[in-house]
Amino acid sequence: MARITFRVQPTVKTMAQLVKGVERAGSRTWMGRVAAKASFISKGIGNMLVSKFNNSDVAKALRGNGTEDLPAHFGLSDNVAKSLADGMAELIRNSVHILGGGTGGVMSIKIQAVQNDWNQYLSLPGAQYISQPSNVTIPVVRWLLVDPSIDIGQAAYDIVFKGDDEKFDVRINKVSRSGRAIMVALSSLGGSGGYVLPSIVSGQGGQNFIEYTLRQKGVAIEAAAILMKKVR
Repeated sequence: MARITFRVQPTVKTMAQLVKGVERAGSRTWMGRVAAKASFISKGIGNMLVSKFNNSDVAKALRGNGTEDLPAHFGLSDNVAKSLADGMAELIRNSVHILGGGTGGVMSIKIQAVQNDWNQYLSLPGAQYISQPSNVTIPVVRWLLVDPSIDIGQAAYDIVFKGDDEKFDVRINKVSRSGRAIMVALSSLGGSGGYVLPSIVSGQGGQNFIEYTLRQKGVAIEAAAILMKKVR
């Protein structure tokens, strides 16, 4: 029996259209799966970022487990300092969002881990307070997150810890928020110098230490792994 065989050879244009169609369909499927799991993805990434934050030098120091006594340096009680760290952690956890959008069959995902609205941080307990009797606002959070070189006149003072100079111990017991240190005018100390923040804060050179934490090695890879695990 005679047989005729037809061989269909798509043109380059046809192949391009097919590939584009597959990509578009795949993107729509991917976007749908990500959208369906968005809350779980956000929670997983948020928990990971909080873990990174809690392991930072500043967070550990605020909780009394670090190399520096930050509560004493900032003039905070231990409970307020811990609440400040906990509040920052929760803001990080709740600031993770999965945003999906695509054109031309391309999927775009943005993970926003830290919001730009500093008012949320400034509303946390201990974020800033007025020191008496100097009537100076102590910008704790702005030192931590924005710029550790903010000048409030500290060049004329230094910090004295309990036991460093016995003549100040009584005053520390009476007025110190942390119970361990106070700021004393250099004129009363009979020396030169001036107070500077601990290196774990000032050493960041004005860099937002939370953003620094999020940029640690492996953070992006871990976030990607969490996302892929949730949508596969």
